[in-house]
Amino acid sequence: MSSEMPHQLYVFGSNGEGQLGIPAAEIVNTPTHVVSPAPRDPSGYTLPLDALEAIRAGDNHTLILTKGGVCYGAGNNHKKQLDPQTYASRLDRFKLVVGGVTFAAATCESSAFVFPKENGQQSWVKALGSGQWGEAGSAIDTPFTNPLPGVVVDFAAGVWHYVAIMLDGSVYGWGKARLGQLGDKLSLSGKITLPTKIEDIPFRPKKVVCGKDFTYLVGDPSTGEHIVLGKDKWNIISDMPDHVKGWKDMGATWHGIFILFHDGTLVAWGKENMWQLIPPHLPLIEKIAVGSDHILAVTKQRKLISWGWGKHGNCGDLSNIEHEMRNDMVSGFWNEIGIPGEIEFIGAGFCTSFVVAK
Repeated sequence: MSSEMPHQLYVFGSNGEGQLGIPAAEIVNTPTHVVSPAPRDPSGYTLPLDALEAIRAGDNHTLILTKGGVCYGAGNNHKKQLDPQTYASRLDRFKLVVGGVTFAAATCESSAFVFPKENGQQSWVKALGSGQWGEAGSAIDTPFTNPLPGVVVDFAAGVWHYVAIMLDGSVYGWGKARLGQLGDKLSLSGKITLPTKIEDIPFRPKKVVCGKDFTYLVGDPSTGEHIVLGKDKWNIISDMPDHVKGWKDMGATWHGIFILFHDGTLVAWGKENMWQLIPPHLPLIEKIAVGSDHILAVTKQRKLISWGWGKHGNCGDLSNIEHEMRNDMVSGFWNEIGIPGEIEFIGAGFCTSFVVAK
């Protein structure tokens, strides 16, 4: 008997534009199996579910990046943010959109892909879609392509801005800058339409995640240096811990930052007047995926749990929850979600949740 077991993709949450990779429906509140098209099906591509690297999402579109550098997309294509070659305004199943990329990210109505140069000394970035803050460049309906001065080691997006970390530790960004999310010097410009260096980062960052209007940069886990670029709204700067030594992974909701440590503990700070960022008595966590306003996590006991704003089904089925709930907020507790098989990968987007199980 073969030891190879099939991988399955389960999705739930907001799906008004087919961004879950299944036919559009406003709310999907139970994990739904995504049936990949057959390899010979011309309308789509079989997702290599055993080799997913990252899931990145915009307002109503989703990007799935594989370890082989191939990116698949589903959802809203009104602004050509997924596929400028098709007239379809929506892709309601995952379709191969680009190959040969090292990173992918998405703002509200755009997608951006980082490509390595053949000499290995430089990268370039291509952005599709549109954005009022220059996320896809200054031209309308024209994909923007720009060089980046070196090799990119991490890449992220907020709702209206992009940030790239280079191998030499320099940081570049573009898009909305007015609130300091690209550093104080660039905030005077309001919007930046080309990758521009962000000055005055006091350490060499290794990872970046972005909230709605802020950028969070973190150094090596051995030192745990970190900085938030932006305004101190919801105490996102003043409530920072001194350091985040030993970090394993991290993410940002629109208004909060979450740090997962190697020992399985989770730390968070930011907006907490709608839902409690970390429920009391939270079990130790193995994996975390941070959406726009919810958390998806796998515990050390291999259980899938979620909390946060669950209005769109992104925290699973809440109809039988025994806790008191206000405004669809899973707050002060978590919802356990049943998935058949062993969970290998999780992802989260704008009120969307993705799980690969084996």
